[in-house]
Amino acid sequence: MNYNGENFVGTNENIIEIVSSYSGLELLKRSGNENIKVCLPLSLCIGKLDSIIPYNRDNLSQYNNTNLYDFNAEFEKLKDYINKCEKIRIWSSHLDSDDYCLLLLICYLFKEKELGVFYAEEINWATTISGLDENDIVDLEKREHILTKWQKQVFCNEWEQIVNDNKELRYMVNGSVVSCDISRFDSEIMDRLNNKGRIDIYSFIADLIGNPIVPFVRLSDWIYFYLIERLEQIGRIKSNIVDGKKYIELNK
Repeated sequence: MNYNGENFVGTNENIIEIVSSYSGLELLKRSGNENIKVCLPLSLCIGKLDSIIPYNRDNLSQYNNTNLYDFNAEFEKLKDYINKCEKIRIWSSHLDSDDYCLLLLICYLFKEKELGVFYAEEINWATTISGLDENDIVDLEKREHILTKWQKQVFCNEWEQIVNDNKELRYMVNGSVVSCDISRFDSEIMDRLNNKGRIDIYSFIADLIGNPIVPFVRLSDWIYFYLIERLEQIGRIKSNIVDGKKYIELNK
């Protein structure tokens, strides 16, 4: 989670494009349009949501303590742009909780604006737009969903429910957000590790991503790193370094 990039690019202030990752932002930059493009990497998939408007996500430092997570300045700048724009376009996904939760938040904040949404999975079942290329973006732009007043209200209600649940981990199942405790995957991770035996952590995480515990639910590698390190800290997993590689195994 490196949040030190440029969050705003583009010149056309009539349309604001919003993405949840810098890789998505770079892809939109290469796609050719000059709309203002905004990256808001809030990592809404993880961490308590202590406010319905989580501009400050300092609690994310417990998962990665090398970054700053205060986005108040970015949102103030975004509000200035949105006050002048005609339309907001949100690049989202029903398969990625970061993307989807950001869609819900933007809808909650700016429902009075015209909102268009693109869902990455409509092109080759991509989990997020970061898995697409410039030609795919051109195709996806033809599949814009303009939200009705009723749809906006449904999304606002969904966001309020997620915040009220206030669990620590969120993932997508059948197009809906599932909120759960951070320990949700503990037993499955340990069972998988027990079957694998001693294995280097990168290979194990690659297996978890390629063969997800919950079908079609792919958590980011940094989340798996945190979940494994958490199990190590509480004594359920042990590790050692061999030739510069970290190997893990169940602590029996």
